[in-house]
Amino acid sequence: MKVRAVLLRGLAFGVLVGFGASCSDDDDGGNGPSAPATPTGLTAVAQDDGSIQVTWNAVADATSYTLERNDPASADVFAQVGGSITTTSYTDTDVEPGFEYGYRVSAVNAVGASSPSSVVTVSEGAKVATLSGSITADRTLFADTVYTIQGVVKVSNGAVLTIQPGTRLEGDSETAGSSLWILRGSQLEAEGTAAEPIVFTSDRPEGSRAPGDWGGVVLVGNGIINREGVVNTEGPAEIAENYGGGTDNADNSGTIRYVRIEFAGYDISGGGNSELNSLSMYAVGSGTTVEYVESLAGLDDSFEWWGGAVDSRYLLSYEAGDDHFDTSEGHVGRHQFLIGFQSTRLEPAVGTGVVATDPQGFEMDGCAGSGCANGTRSEPFTDPIFANVTLVGNPAEPQTSGGRGIVFRRGHMGFLSNLVLARWVHAVSVRDTSVTLAIRDSANIVNTILAENAAAYEASSDPAFTDAEFATLFSADNHRTVATATSVFTNLTPGSFDWSPTGDAASGCNTVGIPAEYDVTNFFGGTLTLPDYCGGAAPGDTWYQGWTSYATE
Repeated sequence: MKVRAVLLRGLAFGVLVGFGASCSDDDDGGNGPSAPATPTGLTAVAQDDGSIQVTWNAVADATSYTLERNDPASADVFAQVGGSITTTSYTDTDVEPGFEYGYRVSAVNAVGASSPSSVVTVSEGAKVATLSGSITADRTLFADTVYTIQGVVKVSNGAVLTIQPGTRLEGDSETAGSSLWILRGSQLEAEGTAAEPIVFTSDRPEGSRAPGDWGGVVLVGNGIINREGVVNTEGPAEIAENYGGGTDNADNSGTIRYVRIEFAGYDISGGGNSELNSLSMYAVGSGTTVEYVESLAGLDDSFEWWGGAVDSRYLLSYEAGDDHFDTSEGHVGRHQFLIGFQSTRLEPAVGTGVVATDPQGFEMDGCAGSGCANGTRSEPFTDPIFANVTLVGNPAEPQTSGGRGIVFRRGHMGFLSNLVLARWVHAVSVRDTSVTLAIRDSANIVNTILAENAAAYEASSDPAFTDAEFATLFSADNHRTVATATSVFTNLTPGSFDWSPTGDAASGCNTVGIPAEYDVTNFFGGTLTLPDYCGGAAPGDTWYQGWTSYATE
């Protein structure tokens, strides 16, 4: 709607028959007919249906009223609305969300019109807009507008999608798999702040939201993976995108900073193990910035990396539907200060998927699927750094094959340090041992606190890899076991977390250093180093407060 900027002409006073009589009345004390008084008591109230109800007090000798509304773009330009109004109220339906409107009213009778009343203003809610289809040119999303992500929205053609701090984007729960995709060559510049985070969430009202209400955010970069040929993202043919064949591990897919992704994830394969995650990163390069990101109550994984070399820090995963952190296909990024917390298994929205049977803290894979020239040992190996990670699970929850703090399998290498693994069925599990890292001893888990786990290590076979062998493997790597999770954190109460390390986690967590073969330079403008404490936060550092949420419906 465009409000016309039309200036009303003042209403001419009516000419009464017999000027002499009128003048005579004035000469006799001014008791003749006159224009009405200015109305009082003007109010304007936004209604739930999107209209604005305007009311005022009646004027005794008025026969009608003239209501004027300003142009939101020019506050001092008024135009008449509603025609000649004979009551003392008017419902203005020709308004748009997100604008501030000003109203004034005049009384009219046969003599003329009163002067206008004082102006009252009212804001008609937030602006709303819908994102759908393809975005092929640069676009900015503004904080004064709530955006609905309707269906699969893909940013392509080298376009940059910029999102202002404080912007809210809602996935359309009525359109299955509604999601935002940033394709190769395009960028997402989503830079929120701690005071004004950018929020991707469900369009359902609070109290009615659930995992799977919408799809999530997908980045597709030009980084390197260890699968050959055309390799498609998860999803049906009409949605999937090729992320194979990339050559640039320094590729830039943009910036995601101070962002919450809530109630996302979607089973787009009908049970075929192909899902959207809260944040999916396919072959994303190290030119991309990912920091201060929360995944809340997602249906599938919170954060998943397929190849690429993107770094990240300050990631929070709360109540994941499947894995909190998932790596595969040659991913070699560096990551520090991560927290994953699980206390329950949330039921997904109806028709969006099922509760996972094998949720883990970390699920860490090498090469799997088509295009693995050397099977699970295809190069480049998945070989990331994860430092300062807190993973808290719930061993009381029923699992089929899940409930592990870390699962290594299928040719995964990597260096993991300064960890706290607490309340898991098994803290560490190594799978597919005939071809993977338990035999070659290429995966390093060091400087780790094991707290309140049902079992520290999971014995396996093919060939046998026992608890005793696990203990021997990790004995020189500074692994310490404590009785309770509460003894190593200040506060484990949801909603009032204090992840400051205490007790055994407060010191002694850097006795084993980062191997020389890992490049730790240029990590967010500095060098990745191992501090003295274990876990995802330094003592007194509350980086996870203020911009996060813990509401699970």
